[in-house]
Amino acid sequence: LNTFYEIAKEYPEINADDWFIDIMTAKLVDPKRRTQFKVLVLPNLYGDILTDEAAEFQGGVGTAGSANIGKRYAMFEAIHGTAPRMVKEGRTQYADPSSVIRAGAMLLGHIGYPELSKKLERALDICGQYEKKLVMTGRSTGATGREYCDYILATIADPDLDRKWQSYQG
Repeated sequence: LNTFYEIAKEYPEINADDWFIDIMTAKLVDPKRRTQFKVLVLPNLYGDILTDEAAEFQGGVGTAGSANIGKRYAMFEAIHGTAPRMVKEGRTQYADPSSVIRAGAMLLGHIGYPELSKKLERALDICGQYEKKLVMTGRSTGATGREYCDYILATIADPDLDRKWQSYQG
């Protein structure tokens, strides 16, 4: 925690605080409190648990991207890893592509393409949280990954993408 608070001094506009993990998990599911958290700095085990919990608010671990950003290198990936259970059960065609696409949007922002990142993020929000014309279930009861990618691509190509996204904001 000492290092955390030393680094926090470099960002006076951010309210730095530390919590026990059990209280943090409770506050994250509290609708009144969870919007107050913008950045979480956690060791790997707790970070893995809390990011999976937080991903549920946007549709589950199949929808969340992940980034590990260092001083010289950055890595972006699907939060759920390789989903070996889906491979073992022969359900790979039903894997939700949103997580790796969201990681791609994070990568675009990181390497200097914020407008492309925003466009991709907005298309993912529209498809996964608002319109939901296709639903990913991870099984034959839902769309395939290819069908869902086509839906996302069509949404990106929509010239009214920004207006449509804004209409859901409020």
